[in-house]
Amino acid sequence: MALSEAKRYIQQLHKRQCDPYLWPDFLTGLPDKSAILRKLEDVYPKLGKTSVAYVRISNIQSYLIKYGPDHHADIIQWTAAILKTTADRCKSGFAGTLGTHDFMVMCESREIENLMRAASGFFQKQMRNYYSPKDLKSRTTLAFTKDKGENIKIGLMKLVCVIADKKLPVRRGDLILNMARLCDALEGSGEDMLIMNKNMICTD
Repeated sequence: MALSEAKRYIQQLHKRQCDPYLWPDFLTGLPDKSAILRKLEDVYPKLGKTSVAYVRISNIQSYLIKYGPDHHADIIQWTAAILKTTADRCKSGFAGTLGTHDFMVMCESREIENLMRAASGFFQKQMRNYYSPKDLKSRTTLAFTKDKGENIKIGLMKLVCVIADKKLPVRRGDLILNMARLCDALEGSGEDMLIMNKNMICTD
């Protein structure tokens, strides 16, 4: 059901893109960074009841290296559509775009982890359409051997996210920067989701 809703979203998006002034972000149709910052002003004092998730398309650079940019816009739009339609099922759900491959989702704390797991599942299902059968079988986009004989394998695209679901000792203006830094580390960890705690905060 969610993928069919996401498909309808993309169809409507393409129609409205004829007039870019209707949308804050032309490519995705989602609220952009300035809208996210305004939304965060309302949400930040409610952290604990409400959660914020920093979401990234992981392994997309290796995909682009191997397959080229022909489906790049499609992938971004499907990601936006999946996050938006999934967030819309939550009370006060919100999805916005921070950059080409980075997004932010907000909703009630009791729903955020299930929301992100659902979105990740829909994303992986849709992304299967962009890989060769060989890569799908091996679950690998690129594989190579480094100079010292170390074998490197880069997996398929997936969504990774960092979640703030409680009050944290960080200024509102620094929250997104901390989440982006943790998302960088998360991409290389093999994990898909990280729940922030006070020990992860960098104030410098």
